[in-house]
Amino acid sequence: MGNSYRLNPNKHSWMSNTNTKEIIRVISKGEKESRFVGGCVRDAILNREVNDIDIATTEHPKNIEFFLKEAGIKTVNVGIKHGTILAFHNYSKYEITTLREDVKTNGRHALVNFTNNWQMDAERRDFTFNALSADLEGKVYDYCGGLNDIKEKTIRFVGNATDRIHEDYLRILRYFRFIATLNVKVGDESDFAACITLAHNIKKLSKERVRSEFFKIIDSDFAPNIIEKLHNHNILKQIIPNISGTKSFQTIIQIENKVNDPNIFAFRSIRRLAALMDFDCSQTEEISTALNLSKTEIHYLAQLASLIKKVNINLKKADLTRILYKYSKIALIDSILVKYSKQYSTVRNQLVPREKDWLRIIEIIRTINEDTLVFPLKGQDAINLGIPAGPQISKFLKLTEVWWLTKGCRATRDECLSKLRYLINK
Repeated sequence: MGNSYRLNPNKHSWMSNTNTKEIIRVISKGEKESRFVGGCVRDAILNREVNDIDIATTEHPKNIEFFLKEAGIKTVNVGIKHGTILAFHNYSKYEITTLREDVKTNGRHALVNFTNNWQMDAERRDFTFNALSADLEGKVYDYCGGLNDIKEKTIRFVGNATDRIHEDYLRILRYFRFIATLNVKVGDESDFAACITLAHNIKKLSKERVRSEFFKIIDSDFAPNIIEKLHNHNILKQIIPNISGTKSFQTIIQIENKVNDPNIFAFRSIRRLAALMDFDCSQTEEISTALNLSKTEIHYLAQLASLIKKVNINLKKADLTRILYKYSKIALIDSILVKYSKQYSTVRNQLVPREKDWLRIIEIIRTINEDTLVFPLKGQDAINLGIPAGPQISKFLKLTEVWWLTKGCRATRDECLSKLRYLINK
C-alpha cells in the first residue's frame, strides 16, 4: 500500500453526498482546514461499510457551533470543552472535532489544548490505522504508519502502548474489539502485554463505555478467539463477574449460524452473554448491574434464565405451544441455543451429537403461529354463566385456562365455554 494512498470520493458516497458537502462548506466558513479522520478513513480503505463520519478541523469548536446553528443545522454539545460537537443534517450524523493535544490525562478524561498541528493530533490517537486522515479530494495523510499496518493486517498502538492506555483505559477493550471486528493480528507483543498488565483499570471506567465495547466484541464474527484470550488473561473478569469458561460461548456461535430464522439477530448480544453465564443464568442481576443493561435487556435475560430450566431435548409441539403462550418465539429459540451450548462442548470444531435434535425443536417452534395463542374466554363469559363479580371469576377462568393449555391451546371457544360451565356446576 506504500506511504501514500488516495480515496476516490465518487466511489465512497459518504464523502461526496450533498449532506457531507454542506457540513464541510458550513464549518469551513472561517477558511480553516477540515479532513475526514479515524474510522471512516480506515473502513473506506478496507472497503468496509462506513457508518460513522468523523471530521477534524482547525476551526475552534465555538465557531463551529455558531456556523452550524446559523445554517439551521441541529447540533448536540457532547463535549465542546474537549472540542467535539455532533451535527445532524437530513438524518445524517457527523462528529466534528477540533485538532487537539493532551495537556493532562487520568485514564478516563483528558484536559486538552486546541491546535493547528495535524501530526500532533494524530499522535494522540489510539491506533495507527485510526490516526489516518483524508482531505475532501481523497488524499490520505499518514503520520503514524497506519497504511502499512492496514496492509499487514496488524493492530499497533500509536507510540508507547502504556502511555496510550494510561490516557484512556477504554483503549484496552478497543484493542481487542478491533482484533475481533477487523480480523487483524497483534503487531507488537508489548502492546498486548500492556493491555494485560493494565486490565485492572477497566473497573475505573463507566459501565456504559465498557458495555458498548464489550457488546461490540461479543457481536463480532471473530468473537470466540478474543473472548478466550480475555478469559485466559483474566481480563474478562474485569468486565463481567463469575465466568467459569468460554466453551459454551464458542458452541453457541457455531450452532446459531445454522438456525435459519430472520429474528436470530434480535437479541444476539444478550443470547451470547447468557452463554457466558452460569448454567441457569443465576447471576442475572449481578451481570445486569455490571454492564448497566437496559430494562428490556434485563427482562430478556431473565426470560432466558427461566426458560433454560423449562426446555429439554424431549419437548413435543404441544409442550412448546404451552411455553409460547407465555414467552416469545425468539426468547424460546434463544433459550434452546443457550441450553444446547451449555450441555455440549465442541470437538475439533464439530458439534457433538444431538445437534440435529435441538435444531428440529427450533424448526417445530417456527411452525407455531403465535397469533393463535390467545385464551378465548373473558371475565364476562363467567358472569354470563352466573358467577358474581369477584375473585371467583379469576379462579374459574384460571382453571379453564390450565385445561386449555393442557390441550395444546387448540380447544375452541365453545369447548372452553363447556369446560367452564362444567367447572362451575361441579
